Amino acid sequence: MKPRKPKPAEPSTRDKLSASFLKAFQNDFETYGVETIEKLREESPSKYAEIAAKLIAAIEPKAEGFEACKNMRDVGISLLKSVGVSEYEITEDMIAEALKGNDEFINALQAIRAAAEGQMQ
Repeated sequence: MKPRKPKPAEPSTRDKLSASFLKAFQNDFETYGVETIEKLREESPSKYAEIAAKLIAAIEPKAEGFEACKNMRDVGISLLKSVGVSEYEITEDMIAEALKGNDEFINALQAIRAAAEGQMQ
């Protein structure tokens, strides 16, 4: 059985589980309060620190889109995803074509800028 392909704007299973866990944790905190956290800190400082680190990592915003790109290949993938291509369908040829199209687009924008600068002088 093939895994279901997520829609481009649909949160991942990991994101859904993280959100559910954090909501459950928040509800538990609202029910049992600060005393439980204080007790954990006193009885198991290492576990307390581990949970704190995991919670901080879970709630920090993840870089998305082009901000998350580490190289030009990632840029090509983000370009394709931005127009609705599923990450499971992306090929190396598609990435190369997307980067080529992006280069052409940048060149066109630079030509527009250059023409505007020429008109201002």
